[in-house]
Amino acid sequence: MQTPKVSLFLTTYNWSEALQLCLLSISKQTHMPDEVIVADDGSGNETKLVVERMKENFPCPLIHVWQEDEGYRINAIRNKAIKVAKYPYVIQIDGDILCDENFVRDHIQFAKANRLVIGRRTDISSSDTEKYCQKLNYANIPNFRNKMIAVAHQHLLYDAKKVKGVRGCNMAYWRDDAFRINGFEESMVGKGPDDKEFAIRLIHAGIEAYNLKFYAIANHLYHGDEGLRNNYGSNQKLYADTILEGRIRAIKGLE
Repeated sequence: MQTPKVSLFLTTYNWSEALQLCLLSISKQTHMPDEVIVADDGSGNETKLVVERMKENFPCPLIHVWQEDEGYRINAIRNKAIKVAKYPYVIQIDGDILCDENFVRDHIQFAKANRLVIGRRTDISSSDTEKYCQKLNYANIPNFRNKMIAVAHQHLLYDAKKVKGVRGCNMAYWRDDAFRINGFEESMVGKGPDDKEFAIRLIHAGIEAYNLKFYAIANHLYHGDEGLRNNYGSNQKLYADTILEGRIRAIKGLE
């Protein structure tokens, strides 16, 4: 299959130091995405300044998509990023992720039609997170790949009845498939299984979800619990209903 063009988007909210490190890690990729979209769930001016400053010398187009701060609406800003994306293959991360230098290359290696790829993440300690955020220099961050055996264990992991291990901070899919299921479910506000709900509807639509281990390594900066689980129970119920009904399209989504 011909190498697809890639839109990489990341979600962020009021953590400019993490965003800067995330963007620095993307700028060092061995295979550069064709565009990077900062999907901003209502951050203040500091985030905008980081994007504007880094845009000047960034190695690919850097786009800032913003929405009003009306609470935790990560699915709404994800849908906005998917709408803005120009290219057929979408890689999705969070703004507190530091990508291994081969992150994009690895994802592209496993991109196939009718496939959702679920990557993993390693966790960075609280002390190292503080150190990196103070330095704000990606050159001072060790190569996490050296800590792992670079062997790809790629296998069909999920079925139409359950979803395990899905993390919205490291996944990739075709933009057309996202539109096919009407994107992320914007009825889910606050913390909850929003990434799993998205993935299970792709599975209901006939997309095969693959778990990618040891490649496409994402390194997660430490942060505490933001206390945004006020709607967790209702979000869990919506997810359970999606499974029970075999729902494919989001109730409130891209369209």
